[in-house]
Amino acid sequence: MIGSGEFISAVPASVARQLGDAVHLWRMPHARGIGRTPLLALLAAYLDTDAAALELRNDEHGKPHAYVRGEPCRGLQFNWSHSGEWALITMARNVVPGVDIEQARAGVKTLEIAQRFFAPEEMQAMAACADAERDALFFRLWCAKEAVLKALGRGLAFGLERVAFARQGEGWQPSRFDAEAGNPADWQVLMLSPAPGCDGALAWRGPPKAVRAFQIAAE
Repeated sequence: MIGSGEFISAVPASVARQLGDAVHLWRMPHARGIGRTPLLALLAAYLDTDAAALELRNDEHGKPHAYVRGEPCRGLQFNWSHSGEWALITMARNVVPGVDIEQARAGVKTLEIAQRFFAPEEMQAMAACADAERDALFFRLWCAKEAVLKALGRGLAFGLERVAFARQGEGWQPSRFDAEAGNPADWQVLMLSPAPGCDGALAWRGPPKAVRAFQIAAE
């Protein structure tokens, strides 16, 4: 678990050169109407180019890919998510990461959504909880599932029930994945608590890696 207090203030251009075989995770404020501007600015630092030279193109599953002056960037892998006032962006080179953040919202019919979209064993684990605990577990599970599906490059259309998790304490761990998603034992899924009132998850398929968490340093 990476908590909100573990994001270190840093200058993107400085730490981008230190990416190596690690996975970098950035937290930054997000406001309605700014679109992908924060993502483009961070990508520019990691690709050592100007943001104006960058273009994002979505593939058939809606996953964005970076192009510099029309040429695809094949070395750097990235993913991003935003909810409410916050965004998370992850960068890696030797794995394809997925990240999700969700701001907890009152009035979400968590049990009904779980019955409709989650795996039976997940539904049973949630049904056994008290209401307050169930809501917290729901958002953590949603984030874990989305992070995996985004790392797969498929998104929600792949099917939330096809990547099933088992409850582990206050979080979840991969337990039963559809063959197309691979062996759950091959996946790394890290629960996040990136900001007050927010849950998140970071996922990739491959061996464990060091994860470094940052936020933009104040000028």
